[in-house]
Amino acid sequence: MDTLSELLDAYPARGNLDVRCQWSGHWAFPHRAEEAGSVRFHVVLQGRVHIKMEHAPAIALMAGDIVVLPAGDRHLLSSHDDKGQAPPPRSMIEDGVLELRTDGSATPDLDMLCGRIDFGATATTLLSALPPCLHLPGEAGLPMAALAPLVSLMRSEVQASAPGARNVVGQLSSLLFVLAVRRWWLQAEAPQGVLGLLREPRLRPAAIAMLSRQHEPLAIDELAATCHMSRASFLRLFERSCGTPPAQLLARLRMDTAAVRLERGGESVAVIGEAVGFQSESAFIRAFERHKGMSPAAYRRSTRHEAPVS
Repeated sequence: MDTLSELLDAYPARGNLDVRCQWSGHWAFPHRAEEAGSVRFHVVLQGRVHIKMEHAPAIALMAGDIVVLPAGDRHLLSSHDDKGQAPPPRSMIEDGVLELRTDGSATPDLDMLCGRIDFGATATTLLSALPPCLHLPGEAGLPMAALAPLVSLMRSEVQASAPGARNVVGQLSSLLFVLAVRRWWLQAEAPQGVLGLLREPRLRPAAIAMLSRQHEPLAIDELAATCHMSRASFLRLFERSCGTPPAQLLARLRMDTAAVRLERGGESVAVIGEAVGFQSESAFIRAFERHKGMSPAAYRRSTRHEAPVS
């Protein structure tokens, strides 16, 4: 089983490429923090730009580079590695595909695409396991054969403004997130959270069970047995790899799965509760309220604005 794909499949997202920036000269543009579950990204098509986040050094991005901010943190984009502020450039609409922000220069120094991947409030277990910034160097950096065609296709879709272009670039935005997560996950020294669990080969059977058998009780002793380990050894390795006890992570995964199913609609609260391991609807409601801060019915109304399924 491809456990990383199983994990990513559990958190459906909607990609959106919304802004193209073409600027010249000396400028700086602050970005406010995104809402929880909204990932921000920037793709540099031409030129050079610096990105500065709080409590971290600035990163210089070159043509072909992509930067993904899993927590959607506040950051500053600028032409130089400083904090100088300049008035925001004027905006206009480019062929209905996305907004163009430009200073009016006929030959801009910078050409950049900006967008978001929206997970909603369901993806905290996944996004909290990622660092604040994922930097994917373009062709001038590490050999990332998938990046150049992806960026090229984004550029051509935006420029052509063909029917369906907004949907195409949205799908490409989601793919960009997957590539960023995979590259970091393969190279990170000691990932934590659910991604740390997936990286530890000795815990792979437990990871598969926690992702694919959420309807079962999955006691600690059973998870340890699937890994051919004693309970004590299993708990030590799990907490060292994941940073959290198995019962706590399993509960988060179950509640995230329940939240996704509530958003989709079409299933009763009782059916969803049973699908994530609860024989009692009332026990599921109490667990969901404890993790998400509201009842399943209230959560469904808040995310889909639909009447709950009886």
